[in-house]
This record gives sequence, structure tokens and C-alpha cells, in this order.
Amino acid sequence: MKKFKFAVGSTAILCMALAIYFVLKSDYALLTHPKGIMARRELELIRTNLLLMLLVVGPALLLFYGIAWKHRAQNSKAKYDPEHTQGKWKDIVLWCIPLIAIIPMAIITIYETHRLDPYRPIESDKKPLEIQVVAIDWKWLFIYPEEQIATVNFLQIPEQTPIHFHLAADGSPMNSFWIPQLSGQIYAMAGMSTTLHLMADEPGEYTGRAAEINGDGFADMTFLVKSTTQSEFDEWVKTVQGSSEPLTEEVYAELLKPSMKVPIILYSHVENGFYHKILMKYMMH
Repeated sequence: MKKFKFAVGSTAILCMALAIYFVLKSDYALLTHPKGIMARRELELIRTNLLLMLLVVGPALLLFYGIAWKHRAQNSKAKYDPEHTQGKWKDIVLWCIPLIAIIPMAIITIYETHRLDPYRPIESDKKPLEIQVVAIDWKWLFIYPEEQIATVNFLQIPEQTPIHFHLAADGSPMNSFWIPQLSGQIYAMAGMSTTLHLMADEPGEYTGRAAEINGDGFADMTFLVKSTTQSEFDEWVKTVQGSSEPLTEEVYAELLKPSMKVPIILYSHVENGFYHKILMKYMMH
């Protein structure tokens, strides 16, 4: 019976480990399939910290189960000594072992956190593409100020080009902008402009989403991110500029009304300073 229980427990642990492995290998696990320089660095930091933690957690778990098995109620040979203490030096050793992992983790995390600062520009020979983002209930507005176009729930960017986002919110107190395969998340708030830098490694399609629970339309507040070659991006910009509907204040007023499952919308023209006007609505005169 004991062997049977041991076999069942070991099989359950093995199945759980295999399940975690295959889930993380799946394409649906976006965090483990980075397609941009920032997301890749974040994954490397997570992996490094996990390995350092396992240096302590792994042996600790083995010791825990070993001690629990040795001192189980059925083991009459185990010595019962509730007053036993390790002593000063053994306690010091027990505290030093976690420090062996914690100190390197702290140093590496501090260094990498500064490298991953969303306000820090990405070094590149190419000029960054400026994009202004406005979080609205429950949709995303993207403004390309230099190209003077805008989109809703669709973002197209050129590969191997730094993207410089300016993010704000309108109509909702705050939201969180996140493209798991390209960058970490950063908040977008009304009356405040935050910054995020990212860069896609190659052409592809990715999913962006809201990472802040914000009401009924939260689950569908997603957008498509398409990374293309520079020539394809330039051609797309010309196509949007040739579309019929400009983003006027009247159109924006309608867009600002809460709505769910909004399809992709392309705007052929946006006046200069439109993003600034959205910010200034919340400023004191």
C-alpha cells in the first residue's frame, strides 16, 4: 500500500511538471515566446531569477519531504525531540544559504530593471517611430502624429525600428497597455502622459490588451499589432491616408462614448496637437 501511494504521488508530480512544461511551450503562452528586444530581456530576467531561487527552493523542498517522511507517525524508529534546537552557528548557516541566492538576484534585478526602464530609449541607428495612444472605454486609439493618421484597435509598426509610445486615457480613470510578446505593461491615465519604448524583431502579428480590469468591456479591450517591413509600413500609411474618414472632434466625441467589441477603424487625417488637446482637458486653466 505504501509503495502504491508513493507511486501515485510521484506520478502526479511528474504529470504536473510535464503539464507546466507543455503549457509554457505552447504558442498560447505569449510571455515565453518574445518577439521583441524588451520582452526578450524580461523573459531572461525571469528565467535567471527562477534558476537562482531553485538553488535554494529545490534542496529545501527535498529536505522538507525527507524530514516529513522520516518523522511520520508510522515510523517508530524516528527520535522525538520537540525541544531540539540547531544552535547559533547552524542557524547562521541556514540563513546564509538563502542569501547566496538573494544577493545575486538583487544585484541582477536592479541592473536589469534600469535597462528595462520603459522611459529609456532603445539604442538603434533608425529614427524612432512616434505613436500616441489613448485608452478609451473600451477601445484603443492610436495616433501617428508625423504621418497624421489614426487607428482604433489596430497598430502597425515597422520591424527593427524603435517605437516611442506616449500613453494617456480619456473617459476612464486609468488603464494598462500591454503587448506581451513585445514589452511589459505600463499604465495610461487621464491627464498624464506616460512613455514606453519597444521594438519588434521580425514581421508578425501579435496581440495587445488591457491589463487593468476596467468594467464590462475589459475582456474584449484587445487590439491587433502587425509588424511589417519598412516598405510595407510606408505603403500601409499611404493606404490609410487615402481612406475617407478623418478624425475630427465630432468623430472623436462619438468614439469617446463607452462601447464594446469595436472593429478596426482607420482615420485618414488627424490635426496636429490632437493628443495634446486630450491631455489638456484634465488640466487646470
